[in-house]
Amino acid sequence: MRYLVFVLTLFLTVTACFAQRSYHEDAIRYFELNGTEQQYDTAIDQMFSLLQQQYSNQNVPDNVWDELQSNKTDAITNIKSLLVSVYRSNFTHEDIKQLIIFYESETGRQLVKDRTQLSDNQKNKLSDFFNSEVGQKVQNQSDSLRSMVSEVSELWSRDLYNETIQKLKTKGYKLP
Repeated sequence: MRYLVFVLTLFLTVTACFAQRSYHEDAIRYFELNGTEQQYDTAIDQMFSLLQQQYSNQNVPDNVWDELQSNKTDAITNIKSLLVSVYRSNFTHEDIKQLIIFYESETGRQLVKDRTQLSDNQKNKLSDFFNSEVGQKVQNQSDSLRSMVSEVSELWSRDLYNETIQKLKTKGYKLP
């Protein structure tokens, strides 16, 4: 009987854990929806374009650039994890869930795609969102959040740049 109770309790606990996504998972989903992930993806591409220009006289082969860029997914995962900490200090798990709901909506998707193309109905829904409790929180914390995100982003990009230059150095390529 004890064994049956133990197994049943374990099963229910594991099921409950899998049914509820963690703060981290939800924040990562939010970053995918609101364009944050794409923004960092583009930033990495721009960094590599800059590096390729800087190293143009070094004749770095394409396979070396491909190898260096193969770490892009890890770099994006890293910045998203850093951003989770920033958001955790500003938003509750319920706030993040509400942000996900908004950005999964037609209005949220259009906002990310092209804000200037919002229909009148979408503009009303956007206004409703910003008048909601979470929308107000987003607006009230935007300056401090922007500052914190900027600081984390700057450190992340500087580390990524320096790490990439170091890898190029170990392969025998140096800045002119």
